[in-house]
This record gives sequence, structure tokens and C-alpha cells, in this order.
Amino acid sequence: MASTYFSDAELQCRGNGCCDGGAYLVSPRLLELLDQLRENVGGPLELNCCYRCETHNAEVDGVPGSQHTLGTAADINRPDYLTMGQFEWYVRQLPFDGVGVYHADAGDFIHVDVRDGGVSGGYNWEKGSAVYDA
Repeated sequence: MASTYFSDAELQCRGNGCCDGGAYLVSPRLLELLDQLRENVGGPLELNCCYRCETHNAEVDGVPGSQHTLGTAADINRPDYLTMGQFEWYVRQLPFDGVGVYHADAGDFIHVDVRDGGVSGGYNWEKGSAVYDA
């Protein structure tokens, strides 16, 4: 399944020649929800990362067995046209299984995943100490 809004270059592993890119390994369910999120916010979204091979995952200190290595996760940078609170609201309107809110010096982003195909959901966390507008 191809994405309406995200290219293979945006979906693939961003390691330096570590693998074949793996964009084809990204879950169709994840692509469907990312496209729906893009439709709902009504503007472009920038993926910080999506698929990561095990080698690149280790290079960026990702957790072993990360949802990114399974093709079931994406990290989405907060769009400039939304506050973090607004962006999180849009994300939470969709049935992602995991949602992680990150406040980072390099910019805020939200991790989304479809780790169990919508069976249970409810994996939520927040990292960083920034306070944002609701």
C-alpha cells in the first residue's frame, strides 16, 4: 500500500548505507493512519523517522526491538502551524496503539505506532520537561 502524502524517501531507514531502506516494510495500517492525520490537520507533516533497520536503530540508541524496526512506528515533528497541545489533540483522535510525546531541544515531536493492530491501544508516555499550550 502506498501513502497518499508520504514518499518512500520519508518512510525509509535514514542510516548511511546500512540497509536497502525498507520503506516497503512499513505497515499499511500505519500509512493509513498517517495519511488520515495529515488530512485531519489540513497541512503538511514532517516525519522525523519511520522505519529503522536494527543497525541504524542501534546507532541512534533506539531500544532493541523498537516499533520502528518492525515498520509499525513513526516520529512526527510538531508542525510550526500548531501548538504541541493542538498537535497532540489531532493525534489522539486516531486509533494509534502507542503515542509518545517528546519535548526535545531540537524540536518537539510525537511518536505514533500501531504495535498490535488496534487490539488494545493505551500505550502512552511523555518525555521532556517542556510545558506547552493546550
